Parts: sequence; structure tokens; C-alpha cells
Amino acid sequence: MSRFPPFQSRPLDPRDSGEVLELARAQGAHGVYVGNAIAAREGEVVALLGRDQLLGCLWFGPRGNLIVLEREPLDPELVADAVHLSRWPWRIALGPRGPLAALAQRTLARPLVLRDQVYHACHSAAVPSAVIDPEARTAQRADRDRLMAATLELNRVDLNVDPRRVDRRWLRDMVDSRIGDGTTLVHGAPGELVCKLDIGSRGPFGTMIEGVFTFADQRGRGLATALVAAAAAQALGFVCLHVAADNEAARRCYERAGLVEVARCRLLLLA
Repeated sequence: MSRFPPFQSRPLDPRDSGEVLELARAQGAHGVYVGNAIAAREGEVVALLGRDQLLGCLWFGPRGNLIVLEREPLDPELVADAVHLSRWPWRIALGPRGPLAALAQRTLARPLVLRDQVYHACHSAAVPSAVIDPEARTAQRADRDRLMAATLELNRVDLNVDPRRVDRRWLRDMVDSRIGDGTTLVHGAPGELVCKLDIGSRGPFGTMIEGVFTFADQRGRGLATALVAAAAAQALGFVCLHVAADNEAARRCYERAGLVEVARCRLLLLA
């Protein structure tokens, strides 16, 4: 007899959205992307339904991201089946270890990344005022080239993505979109920024910071700590980010900004 509860997967019925929001809220930092997206009606949700309650869900975002939420551990192979049966495209996933291991085993090529991630979080009121970057600003059009270079290098060192495989037109459009909506924060003069971060999600469930990067010749000055602290203070509520569990330098940086470990998950990136 299976030790996992049985479930069925199906596209989310709008009448069940309240249950998914409740599940996302209970997941804390791991539910921020999903909760904000459902509130904004972004992406697609597949519900994992037990006999009398929602046991989990799959959220497929517009940038090829997949978030797996579980109320309790589910059969990893059946969760992987639900992902494939949904036919929604994805390339990078965050979720429990079991389902992501099952998904990784089904890929035709070796995954670029399969590792443990740590969520760090705090309330904006807990950010030490002494470390907040007073010169933090939103990115401008003059910053485009530096932001593209930063993104390519971050993806190379953190996610093993070969810069030669990145579509420059797609990257430029993404950078321009973030500049346009004010979701990239930087330190440095226009066109000469030395540190950056992105706001990956913000809404009623909190703010998710991502894409933190400092150019190599500027590291060791506390710029990332100060910029993260500035973004967290501006969030005016719950703020979080996730980072590789073995990236001790980055984790110390975020802890100095007032964020503490609150949860763990697994990250899978396909080639």
C-alpha cells in the first residue's frame, strides 16, 4: 500500500483559487511567487486534488518557471506525471526534493543545475538601517549594457548557462522591460553600475528579490548587502529571496541585510 495520499491533477477551477491561496500562504517564502501570481491572475495552475481537500499545486509562470507546492509529501513520480500531462512549458523549477528528482530523471539531457536552495526572509521593519544603501536607485536606459553583462555573468557562474547560448534580443527585451517597470535596483552612476538586483515578484504575499550581482572588481565592499537591504526596506512588508545552500558568501551577505533562513527547497534547471 502506498504511503502517499492519492490525488488527481486538473487545471485549477477558479472556484478553488481560495484553497490554493491558503496553501501558498501556509508555505511562507516558498508560496510567494504563487500567491502573488494568482492574485494578479498570472501563469497557469494545476491543482493536485485529494479525496476531500487540495493536496498541492503546480504553478507555471510566464518566464518558463515551475513552482511545486505540497500540503504533505506526495508520490514524486505521480507529481512528475502531472507536470508532463499538463503540457505547460517550463525550464526552471523550485519545489520539494522528491518531485524535482523525479523530473530530473526524466530529462533527455543532464540538468544544468540540481541543488538545494535556501530561502532567506524578513519583514522590512527588521532591516538594519545602518546597512541600507543610500545611493540605491532604479535602473535607467543608460544601464542596459551593464545589466545585460551582469545577467550573462550571473547565469554563467550560478546556473552554468553558457553566454553564447543566450538570445541577446530576448535578454535585451527582458532588461528593457525591467527598466520600464522599475523592478531593477542598482548601485552606481548611470551606465557605470557596479551592483544590481531584480524584484522577481511583488504583491499581497510579499516581495521576492532575485538576480543579485556585483561585478568582480567591486566585491568585498558590502555593496550587495546594502542594495538588498535597500530593496527589503522599500518592500514595506515580507521580503525574501532564495540562494544555493552552499553559497556561504551570499548567505552571509543576506544575513547582514537582516534576512534569516526560513525554508529550503530544491532547484532544477534544464539545459
